[in-house]
Amino acid sequence: MKNMQFIILPLIFCLFGFGATESISVRANVHCAHNKNSKPIVTLMEHDFGDVPILSWFDSDDLLDETKVDYGEHFTLDGNEIEVFSTEPYLRIYHSCFGVDQESVLDLSQFEPSPEGVYHLGHIKIKTDGLAVTN
Repeated sequence: MKNMQFIILPLIFCLFGFGATESISVRANVHCAHNKNSKPIVTLMEHDFGDVPILSWFDSDDLLDETKVDYGEHFTLDGNEIEVFSTEPYLRIYHSCFGVDQESVLDLSQFEPSPEGVYHLGHIKIKTDGLAVTN
């Protein structure tokens, strides 16, 4: 069993060492529905194996960029990630729009980036029932 570790671990490290660098950019505005004083923190994340217990030890989700946003303020998040397979970016938004600290997640796979890899999302509205994105 111990010899198996000497085979598997180097293979895993080789696999993650031969990836391609991908750039991701997100441009948008964020609005707290009823709280103009709230300043959400928006983070650009890249999904790896964060939800798979053993694999998350080797490659958990990656924080690519982060910003604190005033109500309605335009923001830009940029990041680079070395991936063997395709990147799976998402936004994690920490906010207290409704008086309680909350976290909302926006999966960017439902949007098409520009040829340069930029996600132009327009307006992200934080609502009681989730997030709404409008251009």
